[in-house]
Amino acid sequence: MTLALAILPIALAFLAGWTAKATGLLKPEHWSGIELLSFRILIPAILISSIATADLSSDRIGPLAGSLVSMVFLAAILGLSVRFLLPVDKLSSASLSTIFQTTTRWNAFISLSAAELLGGPDVLLLIAVGMSVLTPLINVSNILVLAWLCAGTTGPRRILKALVANPLVIGCAIGLSLNAAPFDLPKPLYETLDIIGRAALGIGLLVVGAGISWRRLGRLTAPVLIGALLRPIGMPLVFLGLANVFGLSSTETLAGLLVTAVPAASNGYVVARTMGGDTELYADILVYQTLLSMAAIPIYASLVL
Repeated sequence: MTLALAILPIALAFLAGWTAKATGLLKPEHWSGIELLSFRILIPAILISSIATADLSSDRIGPLAGSLVSMVFLAAILGLSVRFLLPVDKLSSASLSTIFQTTTRWNAFISLSAAELLGGPDVLLLIAVGMSVLTPLINVSNILVLAWLCAGTTGPRRILKALVANPLVIGCAIGLSLNAAPFDLPKPLYETLDIIGRAALGIGLLVVGAGISWRRLGRLTAPVLIGALLRPIGMPLVFLGLANVFGLSSTETLAGLLVTAVPAASNGYVVARTMGGDTELYADILVYQTLLSMAAIPIYASLVL
C-alpha cells in the first residue's frame, strides 16, 4: 500500500466525523459525551495495555525518550518566541497561551492510527512509550504557562490535583506500574483493555473530523498562520535534526515524526476554556493543522520508509 493510500482512511474518517455532525446524525451534546468517553476510558485503556507490555529498558527507549523530551522543550521555546514576532496588540497573552498549547500538544489519536497504518506494531509501541514520557511533561508545562499568561490563581496544590486526576496520567501510571510489577495480569484482562483501547483510534478520528468548520478556513490571520505552520510543518523538521543528534533508527525516527507531524490535541481547547485561553484561535489553528497534517504525514514518513 502506498503512503497516499495509507493516509486515505484517516482523511475519510475525518470526513465521516464531519458528515455525522453536519447532517445532525449526532447532536452536539452527543459529541461531548463521545469526547468524554474517549478521554476518561478509551485512551487510558490503550495507554495501559500498550505501556504494560512495552520493553521499557533504557537501551531501548533512552535515545527516543531523550529526543522527544528535547523536542517538547524546543517546541515550548518556539511557541513562546512568537511574542517577539507579534506584539500584544496583535497577540494577547491568552492568544499566546493558545499558540503555546497548539505547538506543544499532539493528537495521539492520529499518531496511533497513522502508526498502525504506516509502521505497524513496532512504531505503535514506540508512540505509546512516547505518550508515557510526554503526557505528564506536556500537561504540567501547559498548565503552568496558562496560569502564568492568563493571570490565573492556580497554585502548586491545584496544579498537582489536576495532574493526579488526569485520566491520561492515571493510565500512564497504571501501565508503568504493571510493566514494573513482578507478575503479569491474566490474558483476558489484557485482551479486554486492548479491545477497549482500539475503539479510541477510530472514535478519535471521528471526533477530530466533527470539529472541522469550513467557514473558519477564511480567517487566516497572522496568529492562525503561525500556529498552523509551527506544529505539522516546523516541529517535524526540528525532530529530524534531533534524530540525527540522538542517532535514532528509522523506526524510532518514524515514530517521532508521527508525534510531531500531527495536529494539536483537541483537549487543549477545554483547558483553554477553563483557564482563560483563546478558544477561538485554538479552534481555527486546529482546523488548519489538521488539513496540513494530512499532507505532512505521508511526506515526512516517506523520508524514512
